[in-house]
Parts: sequence; C-alpha cells; structure tokens
Amino acid sequence: MPPQHGDHKIWPQSQYLAYITLKRVESLEIARKIKAANDFNAMAIDRDIRSNARFCVLDNDATGFYLAGHETSDYFDEVALIGHYWALKGMMSKAKTLAQSLLQNWNSKLGVLGMDKDDVQHNLYRVYKTALAGTLFARVGMQHECQSAATTLEQLPSSDGGWITDIKTDGTPDGVANLETTCLALICLICAIEGSF
Repeated sequence: MPPQHGDHKIWPQSQYLAYITLKRVESLEIARKIKAANDFNAMAIDRDIRSNARFCVLDNDATGFYLAGHETSDYFDEVALIGHYWALKGMMSKAKTLAQSLLQNWNSKLGVLGMDKDDVQHNLYRVYKTALAGTLFARVGMQHECQSAATTLEQLPSSDGGWITDIKTDGTPDGVANLETTCLALICLICAIEGSF
C-alpha cells in the first residue's frame, strides 16, 4: 500500500475551513458537529498560529487574524486574506487595491492567479490561491472577476471529487484532491452564484 499523500491529511485548520464552508451552504448541523469535535483555538499543524487565525476572515471575523496590520505580502494567498481583513475593518480602498494587485498577476491563458515567489520554485499554479482571489474579488465588488475565477474553478474538479491543489504550466492537475482547496473553491463558486461575498 502506498504511503498516504500529504494532501489527504485533515488538520485542525482544515476542519475550521470545512466548518466555514458548511455554514455557507447551510449545512448547519454538520457544521455544528465539526465545531463541537474540534478546538479551533488550538495550534495549527503547519505554522505557529491558532487553527482559526488564518481563515477567520472568511468567517467574517477579524479578531485574532494572524496578519492583522499587514499592508500586503509576497504570497498571493496572504494578499487575498489581508484584503478580506481590511474589508472587514471598513478599509475597502485598501482591500480593493490588494484585489487589483492580484488581478495584475492573473494568468489569462489558464484563467488562474499567477505564481508568487514560492510557486515559481515549484513551477506550479496553486488552485486555492485562485479561489481565494475570487472570494476577495466578490467581497470588494469585482463580480466579473469573481465569476471569471469561478468559471475556471468549474473546469478543475478532480474526477474523484474535490479540487486538486496544484496545476502544471500546461493546465493539467498535479497531485490529489485536497480538503482546503476544495472548500476554498466551493466558497468562490458560492460567491459567484450569490453575486457577493
């Protein structure tokens, strides 16, 4: 039996994102069960922050956000999350500036967010970063751009279900479906359907 792929692991921060997603699709009973079974204030596995300190802004909660006060970042996923934070703080012009910076880094050929400095090392596009950008576009009123991200995401789910985290430069998937990427893709698709964050 081959070893389990790292993207199949369900970490506390993954559970928190699943909780947020299930609330968005109004599966409240399942969301409550996930919350009851997890301590979202516990430390995340892959970084020195609480499990809910990263994605809390997607739950409309700016308290305890791990990048509070940052103007921007070199990593596109963090740029999108910081944009959400500033929008929640009522600083829509800052949030929209960050959304525009993501749009300037868009790969129009593949319809995905381009590679940031970390992605270039692996020569891969990160699907979850495209989804996060789409959610920020929705939050700041860039609905056409959110819809464009969602259209790309609609074409990328794995045949096994869920979304694979990475795609190669030719647009083919690389890896396996991942819970966090799947949740972020679903939230972006919901934003596109609802016409707002």
